[in-house]
Amino acid sequence: MPLLLVHLVLIVGSLGVLVLCALRLWGQVRATRTAALELKDRAADLATKAGELAGRIESAEVATRLASQAR
Repeated sequence: MPLLLVHLVLIVGSLGVLVLCALRLWGQVRATRTAALELKDRAADLATKAGELAGRIESAEVATRLASQAR
């Protein structure tokens, strides 16, 4: 009888540890997903800003060319 009780305690304890590990892993997965979404948003914002800067550079180059041709 005591051996059965020891086995039950070990099984229940092992299941408890597995549940705690699964909960910790799920928390890490959620944190990773959140970070990935933030990075995606930042990348989209940076792409927009890069496009705007490219347009500004192009406008500046056109203005420089026009100014040099006007002379």
